[in-house]
Amino acid sequence: MDELSPHAAQLRAAMAGPQPDADWSGGIWSACAQLTPGELGALLPAAYRTLADESAPDHARRVAREVTWAKVQPSFTAAALTDLYAALAESPRPTDVRHAAGALLRCTEPWDQEALAEYAALLVRTAGPKADRVADAALAVAVLAGPAVEEELTARLRVLYADSPLRLAELEVMLATGPRERAMLAEDQRYGPQAGDWPPLPERDAEPSEALHTDLARHALRTAADHLAALHAGQIPYAADKAFTPADTDTLRRAARLALRRDEPWAEEVFATLLPQVAVAPTSAKTLPSQGACIALAQAVEAYPTPEAIAALREARRVVRHAGVSKKLDRLLRRAERRLGRRTEVALRLPDLGYGPDGVRRIPCGSCTAVLTVTEEAALTWEDADGRTVKTLPAPVRREYPEEVAFARDLLGKTRAQVRTLTRALEGGYAEGTVYRYDRWRAALAGHPVARGTARRLVWEIEYAPGWRAVLPAAGPLDLPEPPPSAAVRLWHPARASSAERRTWRDRIAARQLRQPFRQVYREHYLPEESGHSTTMFRGHLVRIEAVLGLAVRQGWNIEDEELTLSVGEMKARFGIAGNLYPGASGWAEAQDVFLQRADGGPQPLAGVDAVRLSEILRSVDLLISAGSFAWCATHAHDRDTWHALNGLYDQPLGRTARLRRTALRRVLAEQIASGRIELGDRHLHLDGYDIHLATGRVTREGDPVDIELPTGRRAVPLPFLPYDEALLERVVHTVSHLLEKGPVPHR
Repeated sequence: MDELSPHAAQLRAAMAGPQPDADWSGGIWSACAQLTPGELGALLPAAYRTLADESAPDHARRVAREVTWAKVQPSFTAAALTDLYAALAESPRPTDVRHAAGALLRCTEPWDQEALAEYAALLVRTAGPKADRVADAALAVAVLAGPAVEEELTARLRVLYADSPLRLAELEVMLATGPRERAMLAEDQRYGPQAGDWPPLPERDAEPSEALHTDLARHALRTAADHLAALHAGQIPYAADKAFTPADTDTLRRAARLALRRDEPWAEEVFATLLPQVAVAPTSAKTLPSQGACIALAQAVEAYPTPEAIAALREARRVVRHAGVSKKLDRLLRRAERRLGRRTEVALRLPDLGYGPDGVRRIPCGSCTAVLTVTEEAALTWEDADGRTVKTLPAPVRREYPEEVAFARDLLGKTRAQVRTLTRALEGGYAEGTVYRYDRWRAALAGHPVARGTARRLVWEIEYAPGWRAVLPAAGPLDLPEPPPSAAVRLWHPARASSAERRTWRDRIAARQLRQPFRQVYREHYLPEESGHSTTMFRGHLVRIEAVLGLAVRQGWNIEDEELTLSVGEMKARFGIAGNLYPGASGWAEAQDVFLQRADGGPQPLAGVDAVRLSEILRSVDLLISAGSFAWCATHAHDRDTWHALNGLYDQPLGRTARLRRTALRRVLAEQIASGRIELGDRHLHLDGYDIHLATGRVTREGDPVDIELPTGRRAVPLPFLPYDEALLERVVHTVSHLLEKGPVPHR
């Protein structure tokens, strides 16, 4: 690059010249944040030279380190690529070959292979001691180094992988490809970028040519399934965690991702046997044939879910005996179900499980019949020979027809699991902007015997040019002209509706006492006033770190650079918490701003993001805030630190979740509010001298905390109809019902 912007030129000068007169620490970060991809590519060679020079001044090394940590995606001209190779080769480290391979994918011009050859050879040979960790990158750079270096590396890898047949087969396929193809495989790392790594390329720019790899994927996965089948049949001696080497596990991971991304027709059969078999020992031990392979395959399902792969993952979770692995599979299964929503056509590929058009399946079991129905929920009842419902299945039927009875109960479990997966996939489609064709939606959702019970309780928008019309299938036939088959259908979202429309749909849902599959018409929505790339909406809230991290992991957030990050499509949200974030961190910390970032690392203005997607990102942050500071939990009455924190939050304005809770309470307790016995204030519900905080559930009387022991089980007061499920909403209503029935709590 001939011309550098003033901030980029200032960074280059700071790495080469004397220390600036004034303290420029804040300016370093600001300058790095403004770098364009081309400017970063031009500066990186100088940064790597500075870091390798032990005699370089501290200020120069600090600037160089900040440049290498810049979050923008670098790009290289042919000249910058040659300069980068030369800089890395001046003081090479075994892992530098990864930057050399990654730069090939980020080079915008044809490179000069002759100029790169000598540097490439040195980088590949330096990687020798770490060949297993950087093998794919070294293979990519070896093409530039020449046949002799490539053959030398290949011979070393064949010895290294002698006991890894799947990895050896993958190596032979890689040798038939060019440097870019190999560099793409090197980008496919199991774990996320580390400090100093460049941001991953968008998926569309980092996919290898699939013609050569599809057959390899099928061979690798079927070979692994056959190996596990032989192990479970006792044909191979069992040893915990020895079924596959780490190298074979990495090959299986890539093969699984390719098969699921392409939605290969053979993948269903392979995953149905492979995942459950790798999750449980053939003996009664609580070990696994390969814990690494089990988690790697589950992560592939999380990244590219299909209904069939999710069913296989759920079966693996059912049979696994290892406590730690079961927790990981739980988390990955929830994420996979949510991410299924981004794969529109795949998500709707639901089997009918033998149910008739009316959503009923009957299974004869001797003198009784198992009747499975799918309406709002999947249910199993039993009928006698006269067609009358029996409360319990007669013992003779259980004894004489155990297989039929077990099949009916297993089918009930599968039906409920399928409905749950569909529900999470539909809700996950909000953040992905999922839109369906009308004919596909009508056949696979509205008319599907298993799915329609879920679809009919949701509000949908159908495209009628020039706009959209909202409909609720549970309200009856559409009083609208039949749309064309190609018309778009999407889920209604309050962020796209006016306040009058939101009130109308909440009234309709409440009037019908319709419990929606997930919170839709009562869904929190967020429209920040800022127009930049960040919002201060949650700044200043005090949160409990362990509670936030516990929910963040389940919701798909990751910890990067002591921030929480959430990938949504090709965009990333960054949520700062003023504390040290790491797995297992604890204590109280203050919430910071929420930033949006494009895939290339640059800032994403809020105004350029779809309203629903932005609202869903901020809703996820609000859930974290609620879990860490506003959510009621049983320890509040005994944890002095928690009470102290809640006291600090007591006078803060209600969050959106709590305001929505107040809206629901206004409808649930309408009769008592109208009578004047209950009053809903800005932050509290007032009842007979008691104040119930709408955001914490904390009960006080004349400023003093009141402990109310609510009866549970059969002694509990029945709840009225609630428009959505939430533990804190239920507790507030339980508290109100208890006070209305029992009267004041005596002072202690």
